Amino acid sequence: MKGERPLIALLGAGIVVLVVGSLTVLARNTLGIYPTQAGAVVGLLILSLLVGSTLGMKGREWLRNPGYW
Repeated sequence: MKGERPLIALLGAGIVVLVVGSLTVLARNTLGIYPTQAGAVVGLLILSLLVGSTLGMKGREWLRNPGYW
């Protein structure tokens, strides 16, 4: 049980690094060719992620209680 928190933190950090790297590659590869359309797609993806996260929070219960899931 003591080793769970560092592993969860490491997993979370790994996911953040993966997302940032993916967005960086997406921006570098697509924004240079079609900046307006690619910017709209990236904005739509970010908006849908934020809306989904907001709807899934259920009153922020999951932030206070990781065992909620």
